[in-house]
Amino acid sequence: MGFFHRINRKIVLYLLGVVTLILGMICIVPIIYSILSKETTEVLPFVISSLCFILLACVLMYMNRDYHLPISKKDGQLIIGLLWIIIPLLGAMPYVFYPSLFSFIDAVFESFSGFTTTGSTILDDLNSVPHTVLVYRAMTQWMGGLGFAVFIILILKGKAGLMINIFNAEFSSVYKNRLYPHLFDTALRIMLIYSFFTVACFLFLQAGSMNYFQAFCHSLTTIATGGFSTENGNIGVFTDSYTQWVIAIFMLLSGTSYFVYIRSFRRDFKVLKDEQFLSYLLLIVVCSLCFIIYWSSIKDLTIWDKVRESFFYVVSITSTTGFDIKSQHIGAFVSSALVFLMFIGGCSASSASGLKVIRVITLFKYNKSAMKKIFHPHAIIPVRINNKIITDEELKNTFGFFFLYIMVFIVGIFALACCGNDFYNSFTLSVANLGNIGPVVGSYLQGFTYSSLNIASQFVIVVLMLIGRLEIFAFFALLSKTLWSRN
Repeated sequence: MGFFHRINRKIVLYLLGVVTLILGMICIVPIIYSILSKETTEVLPFVISSLCFILLACVLMYMNRDYHLPISKKDGQLIIGLLWIIIPLLGAMPYVFYPSLFSFIDAVFESFSGFTTTGSTILDDLNSVPHTVLVYRAMTQWMGGLGFAVFIILILKGKAGLMINIFNAEFSSVYKNRLYPHLFDTALRIMLIYSFFTVACFLFLQAGSMNYFQAFCHSLTTIATGGFSTENGNIGVFTDSYTQWVIAIFMLLSGTSYFVYIRSFRRDFKVLKDEQFLSYLLLIVVCSLCFIIYWSSIKDLTIWDKVRESFFYVVSITSTTGFDIKSQHIGAFVSSALVFLMFIGGCSASSASGLKVIRVITLFKYNKSAMKKIFHPHAIIPVRINNKIITDEELKNTFGFFFLYIMVFIVGIFALACCGNDFYNSFTLSVANLGNIGPVVGSYLQGFTYSSLNIASQFVIVVLMLIGRLEIFAFFALLSKTLWSRN
């Protein structure tokens, strides 16, 4: 039996067309910017790319318009997995028009880094890159930060209720609730919150030391927890405290679950007692205080500068944004603690990556329950989060996710080492890119640039980015024989 007969081909291709159409519309933004900023020489690559994407989308959607619903759980995993591979590959097209900046491999690397919101870049001198290209980079992160499932549900409004398995495939943690009887309403509110934060971040940044271009790009990449910057020195270029505080606060907000905001807007303020949310805030406060105390002995800064820098670094890592303020001599303790935070990441149902706070809570509570059962072997001690019992299936998924995450991290180190990188570089690159935290690597590897990596290393990092953004299960599901079988 042929490959295409073993999958729901028409729905896969139709939804690929839907997301490709969005990609074509995304390209219109840099076109508008290039015209307004009089970078007219940069218009053509994005016009060609936009037309190609829109034409391809129309063909795919028209040829497969008689698709069948609903989408099964298997199809949902397959669709999300394939979209996260194909769309970044297509998204590399505009970069290919700039051979002086990108080879084909570099273009693919930059595209995957953008859509997965990792923020690793092969561009060494951002000041020499056309602003239109930087706007497109920022837009890819903004699109990737929201996720493809939300776009699909919003566009197919009349059939959104049949897309639940696509939503579940992309929001795959144990902390997930639609909150509204119609999936479209949940997706719409996520989009509204995401867009509101983007506009608010832009306005606050523009009121500081950033110009309109810088504020626009950084607002997109901050809310997406992506980390792409327009400056060689990343956020360290903006030395005023105001700008760094604004970015830090919006990174904190972006690492919080969308459902906290949705329930708060419904005046359900019990959500402020949510265990994941409180643990996320507690983690940031405790780590920030530890950094302040540690830096008091090694850095000659005012107390307010220590508070600002410590809060910025902790939030940058926990939200998996990866912005860097290029602080000097952060110290061994802070470096080690930040690596630990890279594993944890932000809240589930947010644009952040990593293990997610809810999974870490689940692991700790299960271990606590297991310790109690040693002394009370016949006792039934369920794991509870927010007074709700976590099912055995959810516990198995959490432990499976944790095991696979650690294994991928270790394999990533080994693969990067085999590609010619030393152990320290391999360790840092593996944890940072698996957690979709790219730019801050510069604080660990002085003088390091991603452009210095060989093709094999870039390929390994692209795979790590993809696995991290897909939250592992959707990626490995693509390798499952069961997924590709008809039954």
